Amino acid sequence: MNVREQFKEDCRRYKNLKTRGEKAAFVWDYYKYPIIAIGTALVILILVILNNIGRVKTSMYMVMVNSDAAYVECDDSGIQAILERSAYETGGKKIELNASYTIGSQGSTTSDLETIQVLNALFSISDLDVYVADRKYFDYFADRDGYADLSLLIDKELLQKWEDDLYYVENSAGRQILAGIILPEDSAFHKAGYYHDEAILGVVGRADNLEAAVAFVTEFLKDRN
Repeated sequence: MNVREQFKEDCRRYKNLKTRGEKAAFVWDYYKYPIIAIGTALVILILVILNNIGRVKTSMYMVMVNSDAAYVECDDSGIQAILERSAYETGGKKIELNASYTIGSQGSTTSDLETIQVLNALFSISDLDVYVADRKYFDYFADRDGYADLSLLIDKELLQKWEDDLYYVENSAGRQILAGIILPEDSAFHKAGYYHDEAILGVVGRADNLEAAVAFVTEFLKDRN
């Protein structure tokens, strides 16, 4: 039975049902997965739209996952200053920074799924430029070819000074790429209060503001020298 015939048969069976409850149960039993998929897609679309409201004055968008922002007051001025000192012409625009995403907290399975879906959407539609996370959730997007190869975008001599903190991964093509920078404990992110433990910074491969993101990482690397 092809799809059209199956649909006609479903319509016939649906019309023969007597009560609203039976009809609702029938629709849910046969079409719950498409309904869930459509509902999830709509939620992600709404969240992405809301995420973009007011982004006109933004030079780039940065997300930090599993930061300490939920527990301590953080000051992003040091992070903003990195891009301002860089060669990138900001035109007075600021970095929009979102440190509210958390994954892996005890008893947060449902919210974890929603967070991962939103982040997947941001990575997929070029709506994210710089991503910072603990190793586990940095690797999650490395496994999905989420990052730009920084070895192709940043001066090699500068990278050599950070050789102990360079984070390489193997992409889906089997090629090793420089996906991220392991943040030292005296980094601007740690001083701002966002992290007290290991975190890794990467530039999203499909970043809409790639020039600004690369300029930010370059200036960040220079600050340590």
